[in-house]
Amino acid sequence: MKESVSEDAAHRALARPDADRRAVTATISVGMAIALGALAMTFASVLLAYAIIRVQALAWPPPGERGPPPLWPWPIAATVAALAGSVAMERARRMIERSDGFATQAFSRALLAALTGGIAFIGIQACGWIWLTKTGVGPDAGLVASVIYALTIFHALHAVAGVILLVPLLVRATHRGWIRPSSVAAVAAFWRLVTAAWIVVFFAVFVV
Repeated sequence: MKESVSEDAAHRALARPDADRRAVTATISVGMAIALGALAMTFASVLLAYAIIRVQALAWPPPGERGPPPLWPWPIAATVAALAGSVAMERARRMIERSDGFATQAFSRALLAALTGGIAFIGIQACGWIWLTKTGVGPDAGLVASVIYALTIFHALHAVAGVILLVPLLVRATHRGWIRPSSVAAVAAFWRLVTAAWIVVFFAVFVV
């Protein structure tokens, strides 16, 4: 009888880490789902406001204002960087799931590529703003300019948040520590949303 009780206790002790891990994973998943839902609604609200402005405008660009900047180099280069970073982040997510949370050299390289893509995206956006101001198109240059600055800066702030989320993951990966796959999946989901939002902004502002 005593042996049976001790065996049950041992099984419970062994099962507890898995149960705790599942609980943490569920918490992260639910929290990220709520955060991403709120972020998606925020982006939708901002884009809806832009759509209302476009619909109410008699002409776009309004008379006397310059249109959006050319697609090359800044908007297209930023799009390439965003897509490259998102693809690398998704690759890192798959790697950490296959390795059951143990960081590998390939995983670290994928994270580094994602971080590089995010930093490149932000840098390209900053270069685009500088180029616009040097050509005389500041945030107060008209309705088109104010829309461009508002949407791109609002989005870039979320790209900065994505880069910040990546840094601690990369630090742990560099030391080959164990990384919770759900944490990587949450960051990857954030990056997918930010990249998708940029694609919509790109087409809505620079193409349509």
